[in-house]
Amino acid sequence: MEDIGCCAQIRENITRTKVVGTDLKSTPLQRCLSSVDLAFIGIGCMLGSGVYVLTGEVAGEMAGPAGTLSFLLSGLVALLAAICYLECATQLPETGASYLYTYVTLGELMAFMIGWNAVVVRVAAVALVARGWSAYFDDAIGDHIRNITIEFVLDGQEWTAPVFANYPDIVAGLISLFASVLVAVGTEVSAKANIFFVFINIVTITLVFVFAMIHADFSLLTKHGFFPTGFGGVMTGAAACFTGYCGFEAIAFSAEEAKDPSRGLPIGIISAFTASILCYVVGVFSITILADYRDINPGSPFVTAFEDIGLDWMKYLVAVGALGSMTGGVINCAYCLARSIYVMARDGLLPPFLSKTNERTQTPVVATLFGAVLAVIISIFVEFVVLIQFLSLVAFIEFVIVAMASVILRYRPPLRGGYSPLDGDGNSSDTNDYANGEADTEMSGEFPRRVVKKKSRHHQGDEKTALLPDLHGSRQTPSTTSSFSTSSSNSRRWIDRHPSQTIIISLTLHLIFESIAVSLLTYKMAELQAMDGAVVFGVAFSVGLSLIACWPLFALPQYKEGLPFKVPFMPFLPLFSLLCDVVLMVRFDTLAWLEFLAWTAIGIVLYFTYGMHNSNEGKRREETASANALTAGSQLLPPRDVVITHYDSTEEESPRKARAESMAVVVTRDGRTYSTTPTYGSTDAAL
Repeated sequence: MEDIGCCAQIRENITRTKVVGTDLKSTPLQRCLSSVDLAFIGIGCMLGSGVYVLTGEVAGEMAGPAGTLSFLLSGLVALLAAICYLECATQLPETGASYLYTYVTLGELMAFMIGWNAVVVRVAAVALVARGWSAYFDDAIGDHIRNITIEFVLDGQEWTAPVFANYPDIVAGLISLFASVLVAVGTEVSAKANIFFVFINIVTITLVFVFAMIHADFSLLTKHGFFPTGFGGVMTGAAACFTGYCGFEAIAFSAEEAKDPSRGLPIGIISAFTASILCYVVGVFSITILADYRDINPGSPFVTAFEDIGLDWMKYLVAVGALGSMTGGVINCAYCLARSIYVMARDGLLPPFLSKTNERTQTPVVATLFGAVLAVIISIFVEFVVLIQFLSLVAFIEFVIVAMASVILRYRPPLRGGYSPLDGDGNSSDTNDYANGEADTEMSGEFPRRVVKKKSRHHQGDEKTALLPDLHGSRQTPSTTSSFSTSSSNSRRWIDRHPSQTIIISLTLHLIFESIAVSLLTYKMAELQAMDGAVVFGVAFSVGLSLIACWPLFALPQYKEGLPFKVPFMPFLPLFSLLCDVVLMVRFDTLAWLEFLAWTAIGIVLYFTYGMHNSNEGKRREETASANALTAGSQLLPPRDVVITHYDSTEEESPRKARAESMAVVVTRDGRTYSTTPTYGSTDAAL
């Protein structure tokens, strides 16, 4: 029995979801970012070094001139994921992005795994972009820094260890430190610096396109065919291009520091995607009309292309733009890294000293400097070639989780009574319904708990309406009626009472069977074309089950009234986003999956040894349980996660008569309402 109790406790711990406060102004961080700041943060993080390096890799080694389609396709897929981020971010306008959305919807262990991988990815991202900055700068001055370092620091012998770089890249370490210090100084300062560097980058790309059009040879687009590596090359390129668009999550990390999240986040993400897709497509097009795709140098494509046509001076212009772009990229990556560490420490899953903020700068200084130390060490000493696919894989997994989270939140009863604006005027319709009723609302991953105390029986009719449109009629949800509510089946009643768990199970099964089907279509296409019976059955069976698993998404009600931003065509768009993510994920090498599993296993050990025992959410629940235990002797407690409305008599009546004429209105875990008898026992017994 003790083992069963221990397992039950562990299960409760790893599945507990985070409570998000409704007071959006209560944050130690500074809300100073405008829509323009958010857009430039997204552009700076999405372009980074990619527009000067990734464009050459995709066009020269993967897709040829069709690389423009790779970037366009990948950008549209990433935009679908970004739209899912938007619905989550506007409902939960705190920092943390995918980690936060996972914590609220899927539980603590899954959130820790996502956050743990997010930290290592962002450490690597800072170091990777800093190494790119150093390489471009050193190339522009003739590799003097590299040669001097090898000659005087390593005595002329390069490092040959598999994990280490060929030489210690001191410049990359200094760039990582500079960006981290700038982020620690203040969010507003780093945002303005980012705008400056991104503007330089956009001007440079514009000039590159203009000179490319002047010296263009359009016959190069069809010299070897527009699809020299076939459509498979386009898809391979699209998977690689995805890394260039992953930076849009920086905007979601900025939600807690945005002046107006409900307006600024959508404008920022849409603007950033429009500019980034345009820059990438223009970059690939410019390269492929200047040089044969077989002659493109993946390391410095623009420099080589302009040198081949006699414009040697253009390499200095390209270098300026590349350095500006990568400087903005390093700043934004350092910003995301600091917030990733800070939010996990604030929740108690990492040591609490990492969550300390500076009162003057209103930034998580300790988390920023801790991330800086990690990034500086890695950027100086570590080689990244074996980690590139791992970084992309983690990004895809985050996108899958966020797409699921957006669906779960849409099918979950409202997390709070209305969406109060940040200025605190509280004039939303839902909020007004409870303003005079002393409403106490929590926004959490669980179903809401509201306790509304009535002041008088004379207001009984009006106040019941806010919670219960029809006490004796059909059980209405905020948007529609569940198709299961009149069913006598136990399984259907369970689905009706647990819509959130049902949606999670539905999406998980859909994802599993969809992954099987896509894997078979990707790696068994020859057998499928030969009509191999086993492969055909496997594809048909997995596709059928993945579609059947989606049935609850079309049967259960959605809760969309009052949302600041709504994913259109729910649930079709998130499901299509999941499909696109899976199609690209199955193309990753086995090594990338092994690296992900290994790092995740280390994170799970850390969670069970530290995070689970120090979680602030766990401590909050323990305090709530203790408070309930103290009052249990004097008052019968209501069931967990219900709403009880008491009507207190103000007339001169006997207590027994007033008790008999009162009633309780119960809101169940899935948001449905019904009336009950006055107490959970008899009236006489209660009195």
